[in-house]
This record gives sequence, structure tokens and C-alpha cells, in this order.
Amino acid sequence: MTPALHILIGALALAFALLILRADPRRWDNRAFAALGLLDAATALFRGIASLFGASLLDPEVVIPCSLLAPLLAWATIEFAYSFPFARPMPWRWRAPLMVWVAAALTVMITIHTLTASMALNLGFFIPVSVVFMVLQVRNLRRMSGDRTGVRLVLAALALRWLTANALYSLYGQLSTDTWALLLWVESTVVVLISFLLVGLAVVRTNLFTARSAVGELLLESAFVMIGLLLTGAGVLGAGKLAATWPRIERPLLMLSAAVPLLVYVGAERLRPRLERGVDPRRARRRDLIDAAEPALGSHEPAAVAAAATRALTDLTDGGAARFVPLAELDAELRAALAGPVDCRCGLAELAVAVRTGAELHGALVVTGGVLDRESLQATRQLADRLADACEHQRLRTRLDEARQLAALGAFAAAIAHDIRTPLTSVQMNVQILRGKVDLPPDDMEYFDIALAELRRLDAHVRELLDYAKPLQLRRETVDVREIADDAARTVAAVLDERGQTLARDHAGDLPAIAIDAPRVRQVVWNLLDNAAKASPAGATITLHTRRDGDRVAIDVIDHGAGIAAADLPRIFEPFFTTRPDGTGLGLAICQKVVRGHGGEIVVRSQPGQGSTFSVVLPAA
Repeated sequence: MTPALHILIGALALAFALLILRADPRRWDNRAFAALGLLDAATALFRGIASLFGASLLDPEVVIPCSLLAPLLAWATIEFAYSFPFARPMPWRWRAPLMVWVAAALTVMITIHTLTASMALNLGFFIPVSVVFMVLQVRNLRRMSGDRTGVRLVLAALALRWLTANALYSLYGQLSTDTWALLLWVESTVVVLISFLLVGLAVVRTNLFTARSAVGELLLESAFVMIGLLLTGAGVLGAGKLAATWPRIERPLLMLSAAVPLLVYVGAERLRPRLERGVDPRRARRRDLIDAAEPALGSHEPAAVAAAATRALTDLTDGGAARFVPLAELDAELRAALAGPVDCRCGLAELAVAVRTGAELHGALVVTGGVLDRESLQATRQLADRLADACEHQRLRTRLDEARQLAALGAFAAAIAHDIRTPLTSVQMNVQILRGKVDLPPDDMEYFDIALAELRRLDAHVRELLDYAKPLQLRRETVDVREIADDAARTVAAVLDERGQTLARDHAGDLPAIAIDAPRVRQVVWNLLDNAAKASPAGATITLHTRRDGDRVAIDVIDHGAGIAAADLPRIFEPFFTTRPDGTGLGLAICQKVVRGHGGEIVVRSQPGQGSTFSVVLPAA
């Protein structure tokens, strides 16, 4: 019974690990749980197979290999305790000391084999490991909002597992051999199975498995694992028996037996789609809906792909409200959550998955209501990837159009510089000289002032055109974003005083530094402040605000002027588009070009009659 039970526990541990890893291999806590499962499976299977061939759990040939896996199991446990349920990777400033700690424990276990060394190892490594992961899980429990059942299950399971093991190994040498062997059997079977099932249940809940799909997939995975073990074992036993008659074929048969798990895996992957239809109809429905939407998903137009994705998600979730939320419309909290290592935010009422290409976030697919389970999450992820491809294609196409436009504009600007700017400068100088030589009444001298003002305006327009057309070359330096904002505020102060306007500055604390071309970004902020002043009435207050935006830094320029019409909002960054009679339509286009060159973006929110907010969002250094 003991060998069969160990082998069964090993098969279940391996099946559970594969089940969770397949559910979402991008989640760090799923990877750590899979490592836990593989180590538990290796330990249980080794004990079971050794017992099957007549070995005892206390034999050195069994105890030593299983003991050497224990520090690795402790490492995987701490990684999992740190990550679950936030799916965050452990930082290297913590992982590096942990690796040294584990290496030291392994060194002691390999080199020193005394009772005193075992007790010291238990006090210096295994008991502190238990304290560390319990502290991590308690901290995660306090920081978590909403349903905390999963974290409580993990805390209970890991506490049961490690406290039992610590108590057992602390009694080593103090009990009779038979009693200690019985306790070891209980710990390696009953306690391991209970703790692993509790942790598995918590992770299953986190990955939105339904009871039917979880049990069905676990049975399938367990069946495949058991078939692989049985066939491999049969091959090894057959090779041993045939070797008595034909010794030369023993090694070839053993090599063929080693290939059995690979053959079982290939066969399982082929059979899985057929078997899953009976086990989990929702998975089959997900595949059918995505296959049906494939023609529309192949489009390079984000609007068409988004429409197909939302239709498929509405059908799959049985009436859930699915929508694509562009980046500019995402609230700051959701944007920060989706910009991290986890690409989704899962809840019982709402599911949001990031639509992003690498680190470039385009928006989110959001599903509210309906049936939100693992299949809904998987479908949303697949469709978000297709939508991200379409958004990236459109972005690259837009950049290509802009590059072509810049190339044509560059040639035009060179002609402007040659044919207009030089004679314009000459005219300006001659008018200034003539104004200094003539003696006319003040009313007549005013005409010289008007001419000079118009010449300066024309020169500024030519300069703007040249600035937009020439390639952007950045000279980055690491600076504090608040200094850049304050410098721009001081420069624009005189302009605001002339209009009777005031500037309110609000800087958030603890902002990371940014690596930028300081003069160019300062000019961008100045332009936005000047635009805000022109859009606001006399006596109005303009707000300059710096803040953290997820892992980025934002500079907000807020006015309470007339706002921007909804029809004009999508076009405000187009070259030569302007609603002011004295504008060239290049100011905001230049600002966007500079900010994009820094890897950032300008986000605009505006309501007619209520004012506008321009946010310059830049990556931290």
C-alpha cells in the first residue's frame, strides 16, 4: 500500500503542477507552484518506486536524495509565498541572499552527516524558512482586498506542511525507529497530500477555474501521468527480465523505456482536445467562438478586431458586457495594475486584461457581468493579444505616415529657410534701421512697431516649421521632474501676469528621477502652460501638477477655459490643425514629437465649457 500511495501522491502533485502552469504560465505564483509540485512529485515518486523495490523510507539511499531536495523545496515555497496572490516576482535583493542561504544548507547536508549537524540545520534553516514564508503570507493577507479565502488556504496549508516537518525532524533520534518511521510515513503522505490540495485549491480559485473544469483537467492530467509511469515501469521491468536471456539488449531497451514519457506526452497533446470536450464543454465553446471570429480578428484595423473580440466575449460569458477601453480612457489605478508583471485584474464581477505589445500598453479588454471563469480569462487574453497586434500595426502605420510627412515637410522647410527666412531677416533689420532714422509723430511710428511685430511673428512660424521638420536628437540627463516644471513656471510667469492669471503648483512627494533632454521637455511644459493661459479668461487660475503614474511620472497642466470640442479632440496633434486664427497648428505637434521621442505620451482630457487637462507622461529613469 505504501509504494502505491506515494506513487499516487507523486502523480497528483505532478498533474496539479502541470494544470496550474498550463492555466497561465505568465503568472509568477503559478510558476512557483509548479516548481513546488515538481519537487513534491519527485520526492513522492522516488519514495514510492524505492519502496516498490523493497527499500525502506529510512534507508540512506532513500533519505539522502529526498533530504537534498528539501532546501530547494524551501526556496520554491518562499518564492510562492512572496508572489501569491499578486503574481509578482521576488526582487533579486531578496532572491540572492536566499540562494546563498539554500546553497549553504545544501553544503552542510552534503558534507556533514551527524545528528548535531541535522539539529543545527533544522534550527538554522528549516525553522527560519517556516517563519519567513508565514510572515510573507500574513503580509499579503493584510494587503489584499476582497476575497481572502485563497490566501488563508495557502497560509493554513504551508503552516501545516512545514510545522509538521519541523516537529518531526526535531524528534529525530529521540523516538524509536519504528515510531519515527510511522510518523515520517504520515508526514510524507497524508500531510503532504492535504497541504498540496489546499494550496492547489487556492491557486485554482485565483485562476478562476470552475469546479468541473478543475476536477476534469486534474483527472486527465493524472491519467496521463499514471499511464506514463506505468508504461515506463513496464518497459524497465521488461528490459530487466529479457536481459537474463539476452544481455546485449538490456541497454537498448532501457533507452527506449526512457523515451516512453515523451511518447505519452505527444499522444496526450493530440488526444487532449477531444477528451476535453466531454470533460469541459466551455473550453470547447471558447475554441469554437474564437475560430468563428478568426476572419475578423485577422484585420489590421483595431476597431474591427475590437468589435469581433467583444462579440465573442459577450457570447462566451452568456451576456456579459465586453468593451475595449483605450489607454487614454483607462483610470490611473487600472493602468498601474495592468502595467506591472500581471496583465489582468480578475474579480467576480469584472475582468480586465491588458492590450499591450511588450511594454507598450494600448488599453484593456474589460468584461463586466456574465460568467467570468478561467475560459473567459483565457479567451480575453487570446483576443487581447490579437487586438494588441492590430493596435501595434496601426501605430507603426501611423509612424510611417508621419515619417513620410516629415520627409516631404523637411524638403519644403529647406526651401522655406532658403527662400523666405534670409530675406525676412533682411527686411526686419532694414525696418529697424529705418525706424531709428526717421522722425515721425508717435501715431505714424506705431506703423513701424506693427510691421516689426508681424515680422517677428512670421519668423517664429518659420522657426516652428523647421523645428517640426528636422530630426529629433535628444541629449538626456537625469533630473527631477519637479525642477523642470518649476523652471517652466518661472519662464511663463511674466506672460501670466500680463493676463492677470495665477499659477498654482502642486508637486507630489517621492517622485522617481527621469532621464530626459531637459531644455526640450521644459519647452513642452512652457508651451502647454502658454496654451492654457490663452484658453483661460483673465483672472483664471492654471494648475501645474506633478505626480506618479504607475511606474512613470506625469506633469499635468490644468485650465478651466472653454475646453476642446469633441470633434476637434482627435485632431489637436495633427500638423497645421488649429482653431486659433494666429496659430500655425505646429505647437502641439512639436510637443507630441518631443514627448514620444522620450518614450512617453501626452494624454488629453477635456470637457467643453469646463476646461482641459494635458498630461505629459514620461518613463522613470
